[in-house]
Amino acid sequence: MDDLARLVIFCGKGGVGKTTLSLALGLHRAIQGHKVLVISSHPLPELAVGVSLERLASRFPEAAPNLLVQYIEPKDLIAELVLKYFPMETMARKILNSSIFTNLIEIAPGLKEFFFLGKLQELAESRNFSSTGVTQEYDYLIWDAPASGHFLSTLRAAKTFEVFLTGPLSDAGAKLHRFFSNGRNIQLFPVTPLEEMAIAETLETVEALKTDFDVACSAALINFASPMCSASDAEIAALEAVKTSSPAMSFAIERGSMERERLAELRTTLPVPQVLVPRITQWSDDLDLLEKIGNSMDLSRFA
Repeated sequence: MDDLARLVIFCGKGGVGKTTLSLALGLHRAIQGHKVLVISSHPLPELAVGVSLERLASRFPEAAPNLLVQYIEPKDLIAELVLKYFPMETMARKILNSSIFTNLIEIAPGLKEFFFLGKLQELAESRNFSSTGVTQEYDYLIWDAPASGHFLSTLRAAKTFEVFLTGPLSDAGAKLHRFFSNGRNIQLFPVTPLEEMAIAETLETVEALKTDFDVACSAALINFASPMCSASDAEIAALEAVKTSSPAMSFAIERGSMERERLAELRTTLPVPQVLVPRITQWSDDLDLLEKIGNSMDLSRFA
């Protein structure tokens, strides 16, 4: 296991902040001197619209060489395989450009997910990655996973190939399933705000991962947490004196109290460490936001 890069997975409902937390942790560990590869669930142009890493080299010169962000397109992996093994490149490209081949990739159950998992395992086991032709070792592989349903169906693709196919593909599926069913290979961090639907989906995902893959989560990341979630009982009691000072203050305190209650319930229903990631209210740019979030997440004890 010492020759495996640490695979860290951020999973959860869509829109809960997985991408931002993935990049924040990646930047944080890159600043610390670790080589980090973040696998984004978004194509890079789409990612750049949401989170800008512009001026990374000037802002964090010590981190820039250590942080890589990559989007893996399964169709490109399949195309690489066809070009590698087909004897004539001209004919191979005609096949790749044909509507039959394109439709086959889209309708074949689990095919794209299977190739994606294979690449992810390859990256974790090889400890190196090249996006520019230059091999670079890394210490952490962070997967910004897609929304829960897609995430689970991706992981289940390996088992599907193992059970329903024969020969080399079945063997490859079994190998993938063993890798992603081994808790020693990964750290799993479900992400959820203290909202009812997000919490329910988190509990379902954690249960499915435990049942189908025997993988337990390392900790639950409570994103956008109110300061009231970590306040003492005395501090909460003191808020009663100002609760009626304005409608806005009353709303904020009631919302914080509700989050506090949901956090207490979550700690009962999901008995794993809970890491509060506070809502950042002031930042100068995206890099500043990522740095502040990275500093607020104490995940070093899970490394």
